[in-house]
Amino acid sequence: MEEAKEEEKPIQPVVDSPNGLVDTTSVVEPTAEGETAAAPLNNLLDITFNKESKDNEIPCVSPPVALTYLCRACGAAATNGLLGTASNHLPKAGIPVSSAEPNAFTGKMSLVEPTVVGESSEKPSNILMETDITMEEPKSGSIAPQMALASEPMDLLDTDEQPIEKKTVENIPEVPFALEEVKEQSEVLTITSLESLTRFFYIRETKQAVYTGSGTSFSETTYNDLRDLCDQVQAQQLADCLEKALINNDECLPRPDEALLVLAVFLSTCTNATERILMRNCVPRLVRTDTELFIFMELAEKLQKIQMYKTPFSRTVRKAVIAWYKERSLDELLRMWAKGEQICSLHNNLLRRVHYKPERMTIEYKATLQLLSTPTKNLVTWPGFLNPLIGSKKIIEGIVKLRSTTNARVAVTIVNELSLTYDQVPERFRIDPTLAVHLIPTLSYEHIFKISPRVLRCYRRAARNAYDNYEHQLFDKTKMEAANIAPLYIYMKILRLESNSRLRNVFCDLYEASFGHNKALGKRLNISVCIDKIYIRKYLKGRNPSSNYLDALVAIAFGYFKTDPDGSKVSYWCDRTGQLKDLKWTKNMTLIEATGRCQTLEVQKSKMDFSQIFLNASEDPEDYDIFLIVVPKATRGNPNNKSAKIASLLAGYRLTRQPKSKIIIISLLASKKSMSYSVDTCEHILELCGISEQMPQIINAFLAEKFR
Repeated sequence: MEEAKEEEKPIQPVVDSPNGLVDTTSVVEPTAEGETAAAPLNNLLDITFNKESKDNEIPCVSPPVALTYLCRACGAAATNGLLGTASNHLPKAGIPVSSAEPNAFTGKMSLVEPTVVGESSEKPSNILMETDITMEEPKSGSIAPQMALASEPMDLLDTDEQPIEKKTVENIPEVPFALEEVKEQSEVLTITSLESLTRFFYIRETKQAVYTGSGTSFSETTYNDLRDLCDQVQAQQLADCLEKALINNDECLPRPDEALLVLAVFLSTCTNATERILMRNCVPRLVRTDTELFIFMELAEKLQKIQMYKTPFSRTVRKAVIAWYKERSLDELLRMWAKGEQICSLHNNLLRRVHYKPERMTIEYKATLQLLSTPTKNLVTWPGFLNPLIGSKKIIEGIVKLRSTTNARVAVTIVNELSLTYDQVPERFRIDPTLAVHLIPTLSYEHIFKISPRVLRCYRRAARNAYDNYEHQLFDKTKMEAANIAPLYIYMKILRLESNSRLRNVFCDLYEASFGHNKALGKRLNISVCIDKIYIRKYLKGRNPSSNYLDALVAIAFGYFKTDPDGSKVSYWCDRTGQLKDLKWTKNMTLIEATGRCQTLEVQKSKMDFSQIFLNASEDPEDYDIFLIVVPKATRGNPNNKSAKIASLLAGYRLTRQPKSKIIIISLLASKKSMSYSVDTCEHILELCGISEQMPQIINAFLAEKFR
């Protein structure tokens, strides 16, 4: 350092620039003792984008600039090398935390060393200036010689060899939160490729958290998006993610189609043989039933057409299907066969198309798979190839006899003797009143609800006792709560029964009785609704044109309020000022009373101001977990059609009140998203357009943080 001070001429700065040029501009000497020369801004090179720099090199720098006060707690990282830019890097390992920065982890402002113009913020070691006299050997190909650093006062330099001296800073303001909290928050907000795929499992969207309905097909654009995302994830990561979505997740996953599509895309596009084999071996575990297997194969065939291949299935998919059959137990395969001839024909066709060969299988498996491929008429007499299954002969012969008979009383005898379930009875007997008494007790509530229209239509005409038994099962509130069927799901069922007034009346009674009898979310809800007079008379568009706006609003808002009334509140926009008033729903209200309350208010015209929701919530004593907004279209509450303002309001509420709060916007009259959302970050906002049967499950998944 002393040698550097005694030099007669000022040292010329030497900087390795990305294009190989050297800046040799002279620097003005200090004019007074202790004064440091400041380099002109236009002579400072930014080496942030020099991709060839190494971590263990010290970049050549211009003469030292004026000391700058930086706040480490602010969390803003330097990205462009300009003066006054803050850095959020922590001290290097092995260096004790300086007493000059006593509050680096408590949120206080700290004095740090000057950030040299041109240093990359990606290197934590560059926050502290080095005191080595000579630079390291320049990179190969660089024309910069070794030069000595300009002289610095020793009290401004911190080295690895000596501890950082204590520096006192007075009158430094505090910041509200610590550096670790900001760093952790920034990590959580980033959306990864795996999280984008997870989002697709639930709402069929990868870029934004907007649900516009579940389609039955997918486009080439969807395929390209999924292929790009699958290229960025590892097979084991995706397999674990698929397992969480597909297995024991019925209350949150609307349907398995989207997850199985991602599985098919990965298998058809992965070029790494090891990764592809790993995922192929996971197929028997991820595809749980033969119904899901048929969905998976249909999607795989569509992918082959998009990729313009001539074969219906790829070799990888064929091997995965054969492995799926091999890993099923004999009892599972026999239950598949017992479902009916139609299912058997699907299995027969599938085994033929995947080039199934019975080699390397036990004789029991060979016989069972051949049974799946054999028509019932060829099983009337016991064939020789079934001899390995002689232990199941009674069941096989009984089911063959049941399929052949047309007498309901004979069918009842066989069903009772073999204890057969609803799925194992032929289609023509499932609606027969004679078998109703025996079949209804074997059904789950979900199954009863699913088959109810057809069964009620027959039982009411032919067997009053069977009908009463069925209706009793349907109105059993204990089973209703255990099945967790939301009122909205029943309301959607009513819309499908327009042509049958008697059944419609039954389900209207069931719909009214269902409020408050599904599983509680265990959350405090802040519900805001728009009940303008001009909207409550309108009907929805798109998939459900027969649904009234007010009926759909009450099915959603009142349904969630009745489930979690404690600590929740419901408000409505009352006038053009954007103010919110209490709707005064109570947990003892009935469906008719709640609907009548909305109609009697007769709100003429209101301004939907979303910011008013958070302004009121900040004054409430309750900390709300969910902000549920039910409106015609969210564009009225957000004229700029951007989510930035709503996201900032939610971020402030999460920071000061409830750190896990979320926003759910339901645009009942919209068929597409009402605003643009961030693609790269998580804003904790979900928008649902229209209504659908899958909506309660999607909301459950979002609140359970199954996707973001």
